[in-house]
Amino acid sequence: MTKNMGYSGFWILDSGFWILDSGFWILDSGFWILDSGRLTVSTAIDEGAMDNISMQSSVARDNKKNRGYLAPFTLLCSLFFLWAVANNLNDILLPQFQKAFVLTNFQAGLIQSAFYFGYFIIPIPVGILMNKLNYKAGIMTGLLLYAVGAALFWPAAEAMSYTLFLVGLFIIAAGLGCLETAANPFVTVLGPEKTGHFRINLAQTFNSFGAIVAVIFGQSLILSNVPHLSQETLDKMTVEQLDTYNHSLVLAVQSPYMIIAAAVLMIAFLILFTKFPVIQSDTHDNSSSFFESLGRLIKVKHWRWAVLAQFCYVGAQTACWSYLIRYAVDEIPSMTPGYAANYLTATMVFFFIGRSTGTWLVKRFAPEKVLACYALISMILCIISAFVGGYIGLIALTICSMFMSIQYPTIFSLGIKGLGPDTKYGSSLIVMTIVGGGVVTPIMGFVSDAVGHIPTAELVPAFCFAVILVFAKFRANALPGNPFNSKSK
Repeated sequence: MTKNMGYSGFWILDSGFWILDSGFWILDSGFWILDSGRLTVSTAIDEGAMDNISMQSSVARDNKKNRGYLAPFTLLCSLFFLWAVANNLNDILLPQFQKAFVLTNFQAGLIQSAFYFGYFIIPIPVGILMNKLNYKAGIMTGLLLYAVGAALFWPAAEAMSYTLFLVGLFIIAAGLGCLETAANPFVTVLGPEKTGHFRINLAQTFNSFGAIVAVIFGQSLILSNVPHLSQETLDKMTVEQLDTYNHSLVLAVQSPYMIIAAAVLMIAFLILFTKFPVIQSDTHDNSSSFFESLGRLIKVKHWRWAVLAQFCYVGAQTACWSYLIRYAVDEIPSMTPGYAANYLTATMVFFFIGRSTGTWLVKRFAPEKVLACYALISMILCIISAFVGGYIGLIALTICSMFMSIQYPTIFSLGIKGLGPDTKYGSSLIVMTIVGGGVVTPIMGFVSDAVGHIPTAELVPAFCFAVILVFAKFRANALPGNPFNSKSK
């Protein structure tokens, strides 16, 4: 073990781990999370005064840069947490609203359509905004829209208006579209290009944690706030009693969404007064129009395939999660929606585990290889849930989330790699493909209504994962310097 004492701090080198006292950076095998530099410490102490002075100057610069990245990166991670909460509460809202407003599977799927249509509309405008200003402008716009949409849930519940709920969901999604359009590429470019896959997967770990919190939050404050009544009991109610009961189901969403609105405004306040580092792309010539940038982007093969793959991924993930509670209740008659939500919680736990382990895997192996393996396993598990059903199918569907985990950030980082000044528009268009959640979910609901069997509809997300497999295995090798059969450099 070698130690080198200097005015900038102390360094401990032991089995390839660096610990820096100026921040909580843990660098495994010399791998930097945020820093774009590399520090080399000689094992010989007496190499000369000039070398020591040079090293100390380098350390001081690195320390200063790290401190400048710490607060922005932490706040960016909180954004990943926040949009996970809104996204995953939809899976709680869907069965709740389906019962309260007496909706078919297809009509309930429109909740996701309204939500993800917001994702489709906003990315290009916010991409133009960021191209003229910076990433922070897109983030602040997104947080304000998020808070407004969440606050609309209060009057929507009072009025028992399904339409107003859909408007609120649309505005929330527009806000999340701004956040994802800004935060995903910001995290990716906040450091060396070669470690972008790792950084975005690390940030997405907070997204996975937010998904778990959202389900527990929704289960305790929404599903458990009103007792679940059997259809037989509901049939015996008068019209007035049934209306009162259905209204109580809807009123249960008021407090949770007001809490969310307050939390979002607090984060917006912190970001407003936090200095963010200037990214090189923010200082480039931003005079190119959207259509000029689009003309260049459509010539990039790996970007085109990333757009298709991301559309399929978000559609598959949203469809699987949206109908998981309904799948459990239909396949296991004794299961209530409240208890079935435990499986949704387990799904998010598996998602978190997969994201945590997957972050390490994309650091060690070519991201394309990891993506291909995860897409293949996800496809197989969806097929099992379609043809086996029952507890086995439910467990397969639950475990599937573990292998969905790294697909979104990995597709995203592979898609925007090497885009240069077109990164903001390129990332905006990839974020637009989140509308896949609003397209695939009602398609799955339509198939379920048509065949009268939800498990069979799981073949829809299975097909989506097959498309991702094609992207990962046969197309991502088009990336410069990143062939499929070798470790990413």
